[in-house]
Amino acid sequence: MHFFSLALAYFRSNLILPLGSLGIALGIGVLFTVISVFNGFVGELESNIKRVSGDLVVETSLMNQATEQDFDALFAGIPEIVSAQPQLHWFGLIGRRGSRSVSNSRSADLSGVLLVGTDESIPPARTKDLTPMVIGKTLADELGLKIGDIAEVISQRPNGKHAQPVRHSFQLTATTSTGRFDQDIDRVLVNRTQLAQLIALNSNFTNFKINVANNTDIDSVQQQLVTRLQDEPFDIQRRSRIKTWREVGGTLLRAAEDQKGTLAIVFSFIVLVAAYQLIATLLLLISDKRKDIGIMGAVGASPSSIRGFFLALSCVITTFGVVLGLIIGMLLNANLHTVELLVGGGKPVFLPEVYKFDHIPVAVDWPQVWLLIAITYVITLLFSLIPAIRATRMSIVKALIQR
Repeated sequence: MHFFSLALAYFRSNLILPLGSLGIALGIGVLFTVISVFNGFVGELESNIKRVSGDLVVETSLMNQATEQDFDALFAGIPEIVSAQPQLHWFGLIGRRGSRSVSNSRSADLSGVLLVGTDESIPPARTKDLTPMVIGKTLADELGLKIGDIAEVISQRPNGKHAQPVRHSFQLTATTSTGRFDQDIDRVLVNRTQLAQLIALNSNFTNFKINVANNTDIDSVQQQLVTRLQDEPFDIQRRSRIKTWREVGGTLLRAAEDQKGTLAIVFSFIVLVAAYQLIATLLLLISDKRKDIGIMGAVGASPSSIRGFFLALSCVITTFGVVLGLIIGMLLNANLHTVELLVGGGKPVFLPEVYKFDHIPVAVDWPQVWLLIAITYVITLLFSLIPAIRATRMSIVKALIQR
């Protein structure tokens, strides 16, 4: 224990040692923040995909002979499936009512949207004979719509070999926000039955949003569905039409997960560089305190004791660096928007149309943080062995007579 007491005294009396801690702190703080942001991004992306698409998505065909009741009976036969919600997806163009652009489907003022027919509760329209809709707040702001305003949607209904254009007025009764820019800019939620009537479809569903029980092997459920849906009357032959939430996430989810690992490795070199400069710090200390090392050897300190002192000094420097780094990291996480504006010169750096989210998501994974701290201690202790061994090889006599 006296090693640490002596090491702490040296730490307080030599300015160069706290500066060594500061280098480690900056590395820990930056890596802590980067990992937290990417954990938040990946976690929120996964959560959003599950919230919108469920754990599994079964895409059906309008020409499918199976009824909604046939699908319900099939899903009920798989005990892992908790719920299966039918949805009707259809594409259209939306514009503010009264705008001349609504009459021109090629107008740049029209926004392409996915009409999502759902059985979820949608607030009723205030005006009789208008169909209620719910859109993302981002899309509402883009179109300049407020609650109660009317928008028109241009779409098409199947009519043999030729599609028949259809135009319908909707009243905005509520807005929603998923936190993802791409979801809030191109989705219009309407009643499923009303949407089917609008486009005159015989079938009022195009896919099922399936949720499974917790701790369920989703791949196993997917395989069961692939096998069962090949039979009559479903006749879904393509496996690609039965997707897990990871497959729905596609390249965006895989890229985010890969980027998280890549950046963690890249920014780990900051900690490595900080640990490497610890060698220079301790070697400089040895040169400056040769006489003290000589006195320690003269009063009977063994080489192992001298090594123990330098290892204890390395632990003190690392501990102060880790604690300060965690404080820096948590302060950065709590003030990311302010930091973003400072870095961007007063303008946002994380644009929602690029990074998908309208905010910077943060999630601290403490087991990952403890692993980072453990690796930092191992690296700094290994690096500090070099100056510790050099100190034990110093001649006591030369150290004592040196001025």
